[in-house]
This record gives sequence, structure tokens and C-alpha cells, in this order.
Amino acid sequence: TFLNVITPLGPLTKSWAIMGFPAAFFLINVLGFLLVSFGMPVQVLFWYVVACMPFGAALFAFRVVPRLREVWSESAGRAARADGEAGGKGAAIWDSCLDWRAWLPSLLPFMLCNIVGHFVMEGALPANFNAFNDHVVPLFGRTDDHLMNKERFFVVFFVFVGVGDMASRRFMYSFGLDSYRSNIIALLAALACCLAGMYLTTLGIGIVAWLSVFLSFWGQGMNYAIGSKYIDRFVPRRHNLAAYSFWIFTGAAGAILGSTLVDVIRYWICHGEVYQHECLAHSR
Repeated sequence: TFLNVITPLGPLTKSWAIMGFPAAFFLINVLGFLLVSFGMPVQVLFWYVVACMPFGAALFAFRVVPRLREVWSESAGRAARADGEAGGKGAAIWDSCLDWRAWLPSLLPFMLCNIVGHFVMEGALPANFNAFNDHVVPLFGRTDDHLMNKERFFVVFFVFVGVGDMASRRFMYSFGLDSYRSNIIALLAALACCLAGMYLTTLGIGIVAWLSVFLSFWGQGMNYAIGSKYIDRFVPRRHNLAAYSFWIFTGAAGAILGSTLVDVIRYWICHGEVYQHECLAHSR
């Protein structure tokens, strides 16, 4: 709904807005984990999130909503568009479902890629925590003696997560993607990054995990930018809300699937073995 509501503000606004979640994720997991590694209670992070939520809601209500009203007011008197849209208003989701042939078939590849991207994101991320579960992490192999403090290892880990996710979203908005074919090619590149990241995750090598998570989240960030840009540009405006709803819903299904298969992905990493500092039966 949020992505649908801010669509009238234009692609530049959308390109920055979709970076908000990975930016917040980056802040919590990099700065937050760094402070926790020096002794700060982890509960402080939860209270920080709680404190930020009303501030974010107020910022949206008093800064974004007035601008949206201006845009809606400017478009209210315009003539109906060629696709039947009047004043920038969209159809109800049920009406869009009845007219599914106008937008859903072309959206299917984007939905499929969103499933895979979210599966990798929500499966590989916790699987790394479950595999590197000693108080130190071997950097160059399961039996390597070059060890790094686990909290600081994951600070670096989340730097790669944040940079990959944020930079790729802004990066993809710099491309025209003027045709359906160019969007599909970009989607395939995003899918390849996600799958390569998942494969590297299964190697169970500390330093490679940084690269694996960068590729995984670079691919997911590309997928997010390509999908949102495609919906805003090529899906008829009256079906914008339905398209975003279906696209996000299928991504959430992939995330649920990935999170429920974390133990399977951990097995792909550990192969049922236990090592001195990795793949322990119980976290230390």
C-alpha cells in the first residue's frame, strides 16, 4: 500500500523510498551489533525501534501526505487517460482481479523472481547465524585457525548486506528499462545474483559468506527496484495497487518458505558435521 500511495510522487522519490528499509536494517545491524559487541544490552535496539516508529509515522503524515494531496489536487481536473483512468485514481482490487488479463500475466516473471529473492534472503541470512554459532568465526575454512569475534564478524557481514541491498536499488533506477525484454534480462541478472549468493553460502567459509550475502542482497535489491519500476511504468495506473499487492504477497510467500527451511539450508552448509568453531549443536 505504501509503494502504491507514493507512486504519484514520481520515480526519483520511489527510488529513494525503497532504500528506506535496507537503510534502517543497515543501521540496526551494523551500528547496533557493533555497540552490542562492546557490551550494550541488546534490548536497547528494540527500544530504539519502538521510539522511531511514531516519529516515522509523524514524518509521513506531516511531510509526505501534504505533498501527495497537492499532486492529487493538480491531477483531479485532468481529462481521463487513455486507459480509462480519471484523476490518477486506481480501481478497487476486486475490479483489478476481474480484469486480470490486463496486467497479471506480464507480472508473473516479476512475482517468481520475488519469491526466489525473498527465499534466499530469509533462508540464507539466519542459516549463517545457525552455522557460525560459536563465539568466534573461522575466516578461511571450517577448520581454519584465523578466528574473528562473532559479533564483529556479523557487523562486517551486515555491512555487505546493507551496501548490496541499498546500492543495487538505486543502481537499477539509473537504467531506462524501456521494454519488457530489457526488464526480463535485468530480472535474470538479479536471479543469477541471488542463486550465486545462495551457492556461496553453502560453502560455509567465513570470508566467503560476506561475498555470498552481498550477492544475495544485491540480487534482491535489483529485483525490488526492477519490479517497482516496472509496475509504475507499464502496469495501467488503475491496477497499480493490485499489482503491488500480488507482487509483495508472493515475495512474502517466498520469505515464509525460506524461513521455514532454515534448518535445511544449514544442512547444506554443515552436511551434518560438527566442527570446533562452526556448525555446533548448540550456539555459544
